[in-house]
Amino acid sequence: DLAFILRMQRWWLGIQDHAMGASGRSAGFIDSRESWDLPNIEHLLMRRTQTIGQQSMMYFHRLTILPCKVRLSVAPTNCLTRHQEEFEGEEASAIHAAVRKGDLLVGEGSGVLGVKIGSKNQTAISVVQGMLKSILVDALLRCDGASLNFEGVALFNHTSNSPQLVTYLGAHYLASLIANVPSLIGSLAAFGNPLGLIRDLGDGVSDFVNEPVKGFKKSFEEMDPSFALSGVARGTGSLARHTVGGFVDSAAMLTETAAKNMAVLTLDRRYAQRRDRVMKLKANDAKAATILKGLESGIQKLVNGVLEGVTGVVSKPIRGAERSGLEGFAKGVGKGLLGLIMKPVIGTTDLLTDTLIGVKGSIEGDNSQGMLSLYSQVRPRRALYGRDRVVKPYRIDDATAATIQSKLCIGGEEYLSHVDMVKNVALMSVKRLLVLSGDGEELILLRFKDIRKVEVMPQDDEGFVITIFLHEVKPDGSDIEKVECEEERTANLLCEKLTEAIRN
Repeated sequence: DLAFILRMQRWWLGIQDHAMGASGRSAGFIDSRESWDLPNIEHLLMRRTQTIGQQSMMYFHRLTILPCKVRLSVAPTNCLTRHQEEFEGEEASAIHAAVRKGDLLVGEGSGVLGVKIGSKNQTAISVVQGMLKSILVDALLRCDGASLNFEGVALFNHTSNSPQLVTYLGAHYLASLIANVPSLIGSLAAFGNPLGLIRDLGDGVSDFVNEPVKGFKKSFEEMDPSFALSGVARGTGSLARHTVGGFVDSAAMLTETAAKNMAVLTLDRRYAQRRDRVMKLKANDAKAATILKGLESGIQKLVNGVLEGVTGVVSKPIRGAERSGLEGFAKGVGKGLLGLIMKPVIGTTDLLTDTLIGVKGSIEGDNSQGMLSLYSQVRPRRALYGRDRVVKPYRIDDATAATIQSKLCIGGEEYLSHVDMVKNVALMSVKRLLVLSGDGEELILLRFKDIRKVEVMPQDDEGFVITIFLHEVKPDGSDIEKVECEEERTANLLCEKLTEAIRN
């Protein structure tokens, strides 16, 4: 999403700032500016090829850059939960909040996006402007499956210096990017992704023509007319699936975009956060996405929208009065009445969206693509270890454990390690130990500074028990906690990890 792109830009600029500082040049602009341009690649290349008093010329017997095709999808930037904000840090949270508010800046002459952090809407006019900016940014940037084609470059017996080469390549790819503007506009979710609809219709028509032809050829070869009938059936079915699926996908995008922008108009940040955290139908659940499940999910969201609107009429004025007195009460009344109108409408739109997704899933089955792919995740997010958030080789078990931890009571703390004990699992953050049962029940929650030592002891019948000795006596009079484990190796591993965590 856009917030991720801006954070990557900030990371790259941090590397450039560090390099400039190491070379003796004072930079120090990363924390003092509200928007940044991309690094000056031309300047960096020129510095690498300069000699004393003159620039070096470069000769290329053959320079070939192959053409490439980029398939671009920009997902909406969702609100971060409290645990996610603690985990990502203040800077990342501020970027997410600014992107959602539409506080974007365009670099001078570069066309590179920046973000204005920390701005607040103080007046009614600024509030309205902020809403319009947020809606406009979402409409202009969110797209699904935009196909960007960049032509290749071929230079033979070419001589130039760095500025000339950078200028030539920059002009070439800028021209290619401008040529792809119609594709970007046609893939915007705000317009229902018309190019995606055209692609679906084209695929359906192609199958409608090609499949019967293949069937007739097979029938002549095998002297069996059933192949021709099968080809006609496949082609007709593909045309129907792609046609209905394409129109349903576009309609679902339009309703989802409308609902997201109406959520901005409610002026209720907490409602927007709760709505972002609602479980959506995902691509890896496309096989199970049916009309009935879509209706079930949509009706639930409609009911939630009505309840949010009704309860907001009472809760918003009370919360506003507690914070700002009479002025806050008046603002709360306005927000409550606005939510009473908008939130049921948003719930109705969500009902339409989920129903359309269910229809698409029922029709396409295993072939479901399009808008659903925006919410798919191939694998869990990489785990970052310890207070320093060390990057290690990817492990699916650690990534899964870190994902589970982020949704629990220790989610705001950095991930440290975990131990799978078959029936139970021990999750360790940098501060606490959490032991979960097989059904997700929290069995033990301890701070490492409260643990005195850990020992492994065999049980009388079978298995082992990890005994955790505490510094202070618990309310029940005991100063120990016990964790049962079937295998000695697993018990020793947990004991070793706990001992290391206590020492650190």
